[in-house]
Amino acid sequence: MQRRPPLHRPLLRHLDNLLVTLLGVALVALAWLFLPLAIHPLLLGALPVYLGVLLPRCIGRRERLRRVAAARQRSIEQWGFCSRDRSGPWINYIDFPLVREDATFKGRFFYSEWLVVHDGRIIINPGPATVDRGAGTVSYDLSCQRTYAWDGCSPKVPFYWFATFGTPDWWDHLEPVQYLCHGQQKQRLMFWPLAHHASLVHDALYQFLNVAPVTKTEADELFHRMLLEAGMPRLVAWVYRFAVIHGGARDMRQVRNPNGALRCLTPLPGDSRSQAQAVLPEVRTSALPEQLPMQ
Repeated sequence: MQRRPPLHRPLLRHLDNLLVTLLGVALVALAWLFLPLAIHPLLLGALPVYLGVLLPRCIGRRERLRRVAAARQRSIEQWGFCSRDRSGPWINYIDFPLVREDATFKGRFFYSEWLVVHDGRIIINPGPATVDRGAGTVSYDLSCQRTYAWDGCSPKVPFYWFATFGTPDWWDHLEPVQYLCHGQQKQRLMFWPLAHHASLVHDALYQFLNVAPVTKTEADELFHRMLLEAGMPRLVAWVYRFAVIHGGARDMRQVRNPNGALRCLTPLPGDSRSQAQAVLPEVRTSALPEQLPMQ
């Protein structure tokens, strides 16, 4: 269990630069085969393209690193662990506690600032928490609304400061989602891109793969199932599954974490065990300001 996972934010050895390089090589190869006169203009255009990718990461980098270090330290002091580093860009958000139920996670228990896993129920954005590490307990305040941000399907590449390119989340559609409101689990219709629901749950699980009782394989398979449930064509969903299996969180492939040590005091709606023992989590809303320092 990695209580303090390493911070990976290289400037040059970055996925964005690799993608830009691969795209450039492909364009130059096509020009060499079909339009040799275009090779020189393509090579001359490489500099502004690389600058477009690098400058948004260079400018403000020192402050971002300071903020992420402070946020990780606060998490260590409050929870005894911090999540894996995620660099964004954060372009999507929810301002309510989203719930996903899945039998795969029956018997799993984990509580953190942004993710709760409780006996088959995943809650993202559970709200402000009060942790007593000495007593081994945590409680959540459902009355305080917060915001959780994520980038959709990764990677997303900022280009200068006026565009973001990357893996598409596809067309908007209506999709039913489960959420918590006033201590009750309810359903609402979200009008959002096809892959948003799946990418949100997948990103939150990936964020805590270093400490949560969830494996990379389980998170990837849930992502694939949710894409199909949302109506994504099977071939496209398979491509996305292939990408996360072989490209995402490769250092977490062999990690198997036990259940978390904390006991939740806040009753979780619909959980008879929590109602009987008063040891389960309550849910509320999440916060963008706390997530932004992680950029």
